[in-house]
Amino acid sequence: MRNIPPIHLIVAFDAVARLQSFTAASQELHLSNSAISHRIRELEQILKTTLFHRTTRNVTLSPEGAYLHHQVRASLASLETAFSNLTLERDVVRISALPSFARFCLLPALTNFHKTHSRISITLHPSTQIANIDQGEADIAIRFSSKTPQAHYCELLLKDEWFPVAAPRYLQQLGHGSLCELFERADLLTHSRQPWQPWMQAAGIPVSATQRNITYSDTGFLLDAALNLQGIALGRRSLVQRLLQDGSLVRISDVAIPSAQSYFLLASERAMLSRYGETVIQWIRSIAASG
Repeated sequence: MRNIPPIHLIVAFDAVARLQSFTAASQELHLSNSAISHRIRELEQILKTTLFHRTTRNVTLSPEGAYLHHQVRASLASLETAFSNLTLERDVVRISALPSFARFCLLPALTNFHKTHSRISITLHPSTQIANIDQGEADIAIRFSSKTPQAHYCELLLKDEWFPVAAPRYLQQLGHGSLCELFERADLLTHSRQPWQPWMQAAGIPVSATQRNITYSDTGFLLDAALNLQGIALGRRSLVQRLLQDGSLVRISDVAIPSAQSYFLLASERAMLSRYGETVIQWIRSIAASG
């Protein structure tokens, strides 16, 4: 470090070299022309070499100056990137996710994440609208799709499956009996995009035309209904895992059917270059792995 001149001299040299003008450099750095000239002379004295050829009309780099500026520009660019990644708008990482994934997967894990990573602030955007990662609408997005989305970076996060769940008290109300008998007496909570018939066929349970069904278009409302003793829900493993672990819901059958859609993690170039963005990505991966 002893051979490195003071940074204010290096910054002045870079400005003059880029702009090829002492006047333009002084304006950019908010210094007087004489101050810029003094810093360049001081740097040349330290290096014992001439960095610029000066005429009355222009300034050009000497061979030694051109070599130094190439090295200085690369170093300053690296520093600029590092500082940008460290600050990242006060270390804010913006995540766009479906409301159901945000509520049942991300929110329960946020408290522990902030305890471990106190410098990182997460802005969570729960929405069914697709945020455009490449246009800067979010840093990271979680998509539930049957096809691989297009983005600067995309990875398969989690394959999912469906199986029946219910609140323990609701099952007590139904009473004892075989699986077929339970379903004959139960109200079935249905998601509009995932009917019960495929699961019932896989489980060998007859489909009744008189079966009571309550249909929801929102997964959060579907699981809320199950938690409020309104029936048996066909739930996605990724969303009900925590509810099964804490006993709020119980799984009724080992039979499961695969989901036609999977979760994908998308990230912007900004997030991939930031160590804070990478930390959040690793956190989301760990949530998916635990599910």
